Amino acid sequence: MGYNVSVSKNLSLPRAKVFAALADFGGVQKILGDAVSSCELVGSGIGSVRKIKLAAGGGVDERLEVLHDNTVFAYSIIKNDNGLPVDNYFAVVTLADDGKGGTNATWSSNWTPNGAPEADIKTALEGLYTALLDGIAKAG
Repeated sequence: MGYNVSVSKNLSLPRAKVFAALADFGGVQKILGDAVSSCELVGSGIGSVRKIKLAAGGGVDERLEVLHDNTVFAYSIIKNDNGLPVDNYFAVVTLADDGKGGTNATWSSNWTPNGAPEADIKTALEGLYTALLDGIAKAG
């Protein structure tokens, strides 16, 4: 079975640098800028939780599930107070060298719709993942 949504993008950064931005689990504000009003990190490494408060209101708590070999990063939503209409959310980011010094990045997720049409959720998450990947590229 595939993912509910997936966004792929080539970044002109080396894979280790992209992975480091993802692995800085409490540093999501560096990637999303003004969209995040605060991010509190509880713990460190696998199992740590980032408590994100959004500038538009609401928030989400995400748990770091996987960090592997500068190639795989995964997290889940464990508390959802921002109205994101999904349950059972799990996202995976895979990274591969592009052979030219950059990185092919793919941000994918599975979830169960809750309160909104699946097509609307997919569109919103595609926009979010694009913004996240663009933010990583911009933060460089």
